[in-house]
Formats: sequence, C-alpha cells, structure tokens
Amino acid sequence: MGFILKFILISIALSWIFSKLLEYFMKSKFKKFVDQMKATQQENQPKRKPADGNVNVDYIPKEHLHKKEIKGGDYIDYEEVKE
Repeated sequence: MGFILKFILISIALSWIFSKLLEYFMKSKFKKFVDQMKATQQENQPKRKPADGNVNVDYIPKEHLHKKEIKGGDYIDYEEVKE
C-alpha cells in the first residue's frame, strides 16, 4: 500500500511540475508570436500623407548617408498641358 501512495504522490508532483514548465514555455512562445504579428502589422500599415500636401521623407538608404554630394540627373524638357 505504501508503494501505491508514493507512486500517486510522485505522479501528481511530476505532472504539476511538467504543467508549470509547459505553461512557461507556451507563454514565451505566444509572446514572441504576438510581437512578430505586431511588427508585421506595423510594416503593412499604409503611410499617411500630410494634410498640407508636403512630402515627408521617412527613410534614407544607407548608401546615401555617407555621401556628401547628391548628383542631379539629366534635365528633361517638358511642356505644360492646358486643357
């Protein structure tokens, strides 16, 4: 009878420890998943244009950060179309 009681108590203790470890790992995985989804959602949000019609530059490529001089492109003549 003593063996069965010890077996039951050890089984209960091991199952409790296992459930707490599983809960800890699942919470950490769920937190990583939520953080990843938030990052993806922020990347996919459409950019808002300023109401006053101005243009804001939010990103400058790394290759342009170290350049001091920006070279212009070719000049193209255009004609204004009046309707």
